[in-house]
Amino acid sequence: MKKIFLLLMLAALAVPAGAGNILFIGDSHSVGPFGWKMDELLRTVPGARVGTYSSCGSIYQWWETAKPTPCGYFFRSVDGKTEKGTKGPTPIFDTLMKEVKPDLVVVELGANYVGYDDTFAVNDMKKLVKKISAAGASCFWITKPDSRKGHEDIPRILQLTHTAATPYCAYFDSTLVTKYPATGGDGVHYWSAAGTPIANAWAEAAFAALKPLLDKLPPAKK
Repeated sequence: MKKIFLLLMLAALAVPAGAGNILFIGDSHSVGPFGWKMDELLRTVPGARVGTYSSCGSIYQWWETAKPTPCGYFFRSVDGKTEKGTKGPTPIFDTLMKEVKPDLVVVELGANYVGYDDTFAVNDMKKLVKKISAAGASCFWITKPDSRKGHEDIPRILQLTHTAATPYCAYFDSTLVTKYPATGGDGVHYWSAAGTPIANAWAEAAFAALKPLLDKLPPAKK
C-alpha cells in the first residue's frame, strides 16, 4: 500500500496540477514538429482549454495586420479543430484573446526580427507582452532555437527578445536545449528526420520550465 501511495504521489508531481485557458502562438518553428509537440503537451494539462496558432515568417506586427504567411500555418482551436496550409492570413491576436480568453499566453517568436533594426524589434515585441499583461494573463516567452544558418545572429536576437519580454514574461532560452545538426535540413528549421527528435526534446524542456505557471492556472472558463 505504501508503495502504491508513493507511486501515485510521484505521478502527481510529474503532471501539472493547473487548468485554465492557454493561448499558444508562434512562427515557423511552431508550424512544424516543435509546435505540434508543444500543443500536444499543453493539452495534457488536466482541465485546460488550449488554442494553438502559428504563422511561418511572422513577427508580432503580422498578428495585428493579418499579414498572410507565404510558407505555412498550423492552427488548432480549443475544440481540437486542426487547420494546416501553406498560404493564409496570420490570425489577429486581439481576436484570439477574445476567443480563447487565456489565463496564460505562450509565445514562440523572435527569429524573424533578424532583418529589422533593434528599436523596431524591441518595440514590436513589447506591444505584445504589454497587451498580454494588460489582459491579466501570465506570459511565457520561448526564444528562437539554435541554427546552423545565421548562427552569428543568435546573440543579438536573444538580447532583443530578453529586453522586450522582461519583466512581463517568464523567459525560456531555447538555445540552451537545442543544437542544430552539422549537416542536413535547411539550417534553420527542425523539420528533418534528424531535427524532429531535437524539436520534440526542445518542446519537452520548455513544457517542464512552464510547469510553475501551469500550476497557478485557475479553472478553465468558456
